[in-house]
Amino acid sequence: MDWTDWYTDTADVFRNEKVTENSLTHMERRKVLSGVACRVYQTKPSGLQMNQTAASITQTDKLACGIEVDIKPGDELVIHRGAKLGYTAPDERYFADTPERYYEPFGAVMPGLAHQEITLLKQERVK
Repeated sequence: MDWTDWYTDTADVFRNEKVTENSLTHMERRKVLSGVACRVYQTKPSGLQMNQTAASITQTDKLACGIEVDIKPGDELVIHRGAKLGYTAPDERYFADTPERYYEPFGAVMPGLAHQEITLLKQERVK
């Protein structure tokens, strides 16, 4: 199996970067990657949580993408589910954990298995 055949989603990656304006430096979230082929899988929702002030949703998912993709812990990912298949669905916003890289085994019978897996955290207030 070639991992690239398995990618059905795309992602835009945002990262906090230093910006200097008028001699002042501050952090600003900027888009660093766009249209990254990926796949979200292994969803672990915790269900809707009700509080006095607002309801919220928290879940962790896994993301697989190419090993060459530069995703760092804390990056914000906006996932477009089914985009590689021509579907349109509401965007999903996640935050990345440390990537786990799986390199191509030497002498692999089935090349194309190199990929990275990233645990994603989704925390949203219910509207």
